[in-house]
Amino acid sequence: MPYVQVDTNLWAVMRYPKDRPVAMIQGLANRDNVPLFFVMTWHPEPSKRRVISQHDTIEEANGSVLWDTAQVATAAAANAGPANGRPGVR
Repeated sequence: MPYVQVDTNLWAVMRYPKDRPVAMIQGLANRDNVPLFFVMTWHPEPSKRRVISQHDTIEEANGSVLWDTAQVATAAAANAGPANGRPGVR
């Protein structure tokens, strides 16, 4: 579960980098008391966050925030090599 509840109806969505959220999910109810989950851009100052999508469940909201795998690919390329360090061995 890559999101962390930080308040009653507020979750921080954690991806890469792991040291800060990449998005926030705010749970609210409409006039008919139907729960809605709004995905917002991350900013440490709440007034500077912007809603980017709306979902019916927190799982859908979390799933809409994509993973930036560029950092993983870069680390894999830097650390990958031939088996046992011997070139040409398969």
